[in-house]
Amino acid sequence: MKVKSAHPRIWLDDHKLAWLEEKTKGKSVADVRKMAGNSSAGLALVYAVNGDKDSGREAIALALKAAAGKGVDTEYIALTYDWCYGLLTPDEKAALCKKLADVARAGVAEKRAWRSFHNGGYTVGWRTTAATLAIYGDDPYAREAFAFFVPEWQDVVKTFDNVFADGAWGEGYNYNHHVINEAVKSLLALRTATGVDWLSTCVHCRTNGYYMVYGVKPDGLVFPGDDNDHPGYNWHEREALIIENDTFRDPYIQYFLNHCPVEDFAFPSSQKWKDLLWLDDSIPEKTPDTLPLSRIFRDDGLVFARSGWNWDEARKPADDTWVSFRCGKYYGDHAHYYNNSFEIYHKGELAIDSGRYDDDWGMEQSPETIRKSEFFNYYQRTIAHNTMLIYDGDEKFEMGVANDGGQLQLLRIGGIRNVPEDYDQGNFPTSDAPSGSCDWARNPGRWDTGEILAYKATRDFTYVCGDATKSYNAKKLKSYVRQFVFIQPSIVVVFDRVVSTKPEFRKTWLLHSVEEPKMAKDGSSFEVCYKAGRLVTVPLLPGKPVLTKIGGPGNECLVAGYHYKYGPNSEGNAAELDPNEIVGAWRIEECPSKPAAEDYFLNVMFVTDRDSTAMPAVKLENAPDAKAVTVKVSVPGGRTATLSFAKGDKPAASIKIEEAAKILFSGDMPSTVVIEDGRPI
Repeated sequence: MKVKSAHPRIWLDDHKLAWLEEKTKGKSVADVRKMAGNSSAGLALVYAVNGDKDSGREAIALALKAAAGKGVDTEYIALTYDWCYGLLTPDEKAALCKKLADVARAGVAEKRAWRSFHNGGYTVGWRTTAATLAIYGDDPYAREAFAFFVPEWQDVVKTFDNVFADGAWGEGYNYNHHVINEAVKSLLALRTATGVDWLSTCVHCRTNGYYMVYGVKPDGLVFPGDDNDHPGYNWHEREALIIENDTFRDPYIQYFLNHCPVEDFAFPSSQKWKDLLWLDDSIPEKTPDTLPLSRIFRDDGLVFARSGWNWDEARKPADDTWVSFRCGKYYGDHAHYYNNSFEIYHKGELAIDSGRYDDDWGMEQSPETIRKSEFFNYYQRTIAHNTMLIYDGDEKFEMGVANDGGQLQLLRIGGIRNVPEDYDQGNFPTSDAPSGSCDWARNPGRWDTGEILAYKATRDFTYVCGDATKSYNAKKLKSYVRQFVFIQPSIVVVFDRVVSTKPEFRKTWLLHSVEEPKMAKDGSSFEVCYKAGRLVTVPLLPGKPVLTKIGGPGNECLVAGYHYKYGPNSEGNAAELDPNEIVGAWRIEECPSKPAAEDYFLNVMFVTDRDSTAMPAVKLENAPDAKAVTVKVSVPGGRTATLSFAKGDKPAASIKIEEAAKILFSGDMPSTVVIEDGRPI
C-alpha cells in the first residue's frame, strides 16, 4: 500500500473531481460557495473544484487560525492542506505540516486507544489518518504513522465483517455514529490516497445503513439501548449514510437521505460541503414501503420492527408502532446488561429503556465512588430495562455495584478487565492483562451471554425467541427464555419461562414508563401513557400476580433501597439533560404470589391513542396443567390472534392471525432464525 505523491489525495481523485465539475457545471463561483458553505473545508473544496484562488486563500487563513488555536480541528486542517496544496506558501506549508505531524505523533502515542471494539479507536484513528495522509511525503514521521495505523484498520475490517456483518454496533446505536463515520471516512481516504479499496468490500459498511434506518422511531428519536449520548437522529447519521451511499448506491438509503424530515438530520452550515461532495442525485430512490417491516441484526442479537414507515408531522404524530427486542453477546464498556429486553413506541415512548447516561467513567475504580453512580448501579443495569430480575440476597456483583437481582456485571471479573478489545492483533496490554488476552478471535464463547434462538417476520407479525440464561449467575438461575410477538399493528405478547435454582429467589417482570401507570382496581390490567400514545398490559401468568408500582420524584432510579440521582443532581458526573432525553420515572414490577422454582409469565399488551379507552379481549384457552399455554387476543376494530406457547425446556410456538373472518396467517414458528423475505442485503 503506497500513498500517491500528488495532491489532492483525501477523498478526491480524478473520477470524483470530474464528477464534481459536472455537478457544478454552469454554476458561478458564488453558487458553488453557497453550496459548500464558509468553513475552511468548504472553501477548500470550492478551490479544488473550480480553482477559485480567493476561496482557497480564505480556506488557508481559516486553517492557519485553527492550527494556532487550542482546539484543533484536524479534519478541516488536513483537508485544507491537501485540497489547497498548490496555493500554500512555504511558510504556510511548514506551519500546517508541523501541526498535523504533532497530531499524528499524539495519535500513535495513544496506543491502547486503538481498539477495534471501542469507539475511541475510531476517533483517534480518523484524526491520525487524516493528518498523516495530508502530509505524507512532506514530513518523515508520516511514514512511521502510516505503517502503524494500516494494520489497525485491517483489524477494524476484520471486526466489522467477522463480528458485525449485519450492520449493528456492539456499543449501541448512538456509539455507532462515533464509529462508522470515522471508519468510512478513513477507509475512503485510504482508497483515494493509495488505490487500495477496503471500503467497497466491507460487508458491515454495506449493511450499517439499515441499522440506522430501522433504529429510528417516527418522532426522530432513536433506539436508546446501551449508552446513549445523542437521543435523536442527527447529522452524524447523515454523514455516515451519505458516505456509505457514495460507494454502495442503495436506493432505499437514497430515499432516506432525500426525504428524512428530522430537523437535526440536515448538516449545519459548516458542513454543507459534505452534500456537495457526496450527495449524488443520480442514484435512484425506492420508498421504504417495500422494505420488510422487521429486521434482525444477528451480530447484536437485536430486532427492530414497525407497522409502517411514516414520520411524525407538526401536531400530527404518525399512526405507526415501533418495537425493539434485544438478546445477544456482551461487547463491553458501553454495553448494558439487558438481554431479553424490549421497547414499545406508539405516538410516544411507552415501554421504555430508562435511566440517564451520566458519564461516570472513572468512578468504577473506587468502591467509595461507584456506589453513588446512577450510571453503573441503575442505567447500565438490568433493573432499568424491560426484562427479568431474579433476586438472590446473597449475590455479590463485580465492582461492588448494587444487587438489583439482575444480570452479571461483566465489565470486570475478579477486578480484571473483561472487555473485547481487538479482533486478533492485540498490540497493546490493558492495565491488568497482557496483549491479546481480550482479543475476540482468541476467546471464543467468552462473551456469549444471550442468543436469539428463533426469529420469523412477515408483514403481519414478528416473532422472536431469546435465551438469556447465560446472562445471569448460574447459582441462581437455570433457565430464562422469552418469546416476544408483535402482531401488526397494535398487539404485543410476551411469554417467559424462568427456572431458578431455589424457589425463594424472587422473579420480577419489569415494565418502565415515563408517566405514572394506572392500575385497574382488581389488578387485571394496567396502562401507561406518554404524549399521544397509550399502552394497556393484561397480565395472565402467573395467576394473581403481585403488581407493584415504583417511581415518582426521587424514586425514579431506586435500587436496593438507594435513591440514585441523575443529570444535574448526579452524585457523579452531573450534567444538564438534553431536551429530548427520555429518562423515565416509573416502573411496574410483576411477581408471582407464591415462590416456585419454575414460573411462567404471560403478558398481553395493546397500543392505542392516548384518548382511547379500548381494551383487548383476552382469554386463556387451556387448562393450567396443559403442555402449552394458549391465549386468544382480540382488539376492537382490529385483528384477532391466537398464540400457543409450549411449556418445558424446548420453546415452541404457533400463531394464527385473523381479520374480518379471513385468516391472514396460521402456522408453527421456526426453531431457528429465518431471514425476512424481501431483505435487500
